[in-house]
Amino acid sequence: MSSSLHKVFSVAFAALFAALTMLQAEDWMRGAAVVTSVAGEVILEQVGGESLQMNPTDRMPLVVSGLLQISTKEKDSVFLKTSNQISIYHEGAGFFAIERFEQDVATSSMDLGKSRMILNFRQGLLVVDNRALSEASQMIVVTPLGRMSVKNGWWSMEIAYDARRQLYDFSIKCADGALRFTDLFGQTYTLRSGQRLVGAGTSASASIRVAESSAAESELFEEFEVMQADADALSPAIFRSKMKQLKQVKNTVGVTAAVPDSDSAKRPLVIEYAPQSAPVTPHRALIRAPSSYQADLF
Repeated sequence: MSSSLHKVFSVAFAALFAALTMLQAEDWMRGAAVVTSVAGEVILEQVGGESLQMNPTDRMPLVVSGLLQISTKEKDSVFLKTSNQISIYHEGAGFFAIERFEQDVATSSMDLGKSRMILNFRQGLLVVDNRALSEASQMIVVTPLGRMSVKNGWWSMEIAYDARRQLYDFSIKCADGALRFTDLFGQTYTLRSGQRLVGAGTSASASIRVAESSAAESELFEEFEVMQADADALSPAIFRSKMKQLKQVKNTVGVTAAVPDSDSAKRPLVIEYAPQSAPVTPHRALIRAPSSYQADLF
């Protein structure tokens, strides 16, 4: 066989292999989460399901739906693990929610497949380790100050809000990997391992700067690692009981997409938070007395 013919067969085989790879079946499911520990009284609301009030005396671990909202008070905290192997810790007065969580479980290992996740974080302290996500996965964190995009990172974000003055005080720390934070004006900041972002002001006009993290700030991540050790021992099979199958549909160009089943039809819409409008000043109009000419007309 000539070398030119050999090259033709090699190219054809490579194209066929690539096509077969793209046609590999995908099995999309709605993800699940496992609560491994709580402190204080934690309120967990499952989308389309029940609302749970958890406390330290409850039996752990607790398997719940992957679409959820968690509310905590000042000294409360919760640690959970998701089916795509993300570890999440939330502490302090505030709440966060997982508004979208879809996962492809067609691969032999759930953490090797693709997943799509949107977190909504409003207030408190949030620590996330998503370094186990595959390269094809997507994760977005929506906040009142802007949006974060994280591929493979270990990071924390703290948001404090003064309701009387309508001012935010927030910080983001990156312990490993990299993340991008985009404020409401479209300005993007990139944080890498050992860096932190600090900001203060209103949601629409916060002043932001990037600096290096101090050694004292690493204590939070060290405590996180201790809690994470217990969660890492969980078997992937524990998540299956709360995972929901998603229907597969093809659009006009033949691309397969996952859609929620009837049980997850109550999934909340993701709302883009607009900047706060300027306060409205009331105005009272005064009508002048008619002139002598105007009075004669009537």
